[in-house]
Amino acid sequence: MTEEFDTRQCLGPLVNQIYTAQLCDLDERVWEVFRTHARERGAIEHGSQDYLIVRMVHIAEATSNAISMNATWELTAATMSLVRDRYEQTVRFSWLVRNPDQEEYRKYERFMIAKIRTVVRNIAPETVKRFTESGQALPLWVTTALTREERSYLEEWEKLDLCSMAAKRDSFPPIADNRLSKEKLQPWYNAVYRQFSSISHYDRFAVEMVKPLPIKDEKVVLGFQPHWPKLLILYTTFLDIIQCYEITTVCFHTDTSIKFESLFLEWAAFAAQFNV
Repeated sequence: MTEEFDTRQCLGPLVNQIYTAQLCDLDERVWEVFRTHARERGAIEHGSQDYLIVRMVHIAEATSNAISMNATWELTAATMSLVRDRYEQTVRFSWLVRNPDQEEYRKYERFMIAKIRTVVRNIAPETVKRFTESGQALPLWVTTALTREERSYLEEWEKLDLCSMAAKRDSFPPIADNRLSKEKLQPWYNAVYRQFSSISHYDRFAVEMVKPLPIKDEKVVLGFQPHWPKLLILYTTFLDIIQCYEITTVCFHTDTSIKFESLFLEWAAFAAQFNV
């Protein structure tokens, strides 16, 4: 991927609809503020907490870009699944960076070991055999049996469910005395995470969201209601504003309150059009 790649070149025809172009532009400006401060931050030490943070944000930005692309190409089901993911990313990120208890970071780090063990220990035996025969034997820390206490220690990160995590995050003191700092994430849990999880899980409710829609010449086509693409971009921009604000303010220790409060107020004006 080239450094100057502009994802806006890949947006679909729906970008020409009312509000959609403005929302995509707003979201791009949100990320540009983050990128500007990330460049000013300079080199980041490999293995540091900042290195972990910027890699987390890399996933977040890639997800956000994919949402804009899918939404403007009217790939609504895929967009819904990604918005669900984007919500979870924002909640978990915000819980970590705003939490005064550094043990939460350590739980997050330890869970990587638990996840690797779970994945590897469930690989088919014939696959493990091929790896071993090729000289790629699994390290002992992956295969060694653990006590219940050791497993519990590694898996602590998963013990707090997402809704509770969002509620606890919302109970932290605001970063600054502005409207953006006081925005909550838990109230979005049902509307975003729970509703769009139906698409990810392919349950019966997901199917019910697909409707016959009229097109030209009295024909119909199956699809989602036409309001969804811009609404999904609206949701995503809100999440992007929160996460970019928190990484620059909390992690980079830079006062970006005025910049992001201004962007947030622009977003709020759009949200008022949707009664969000």
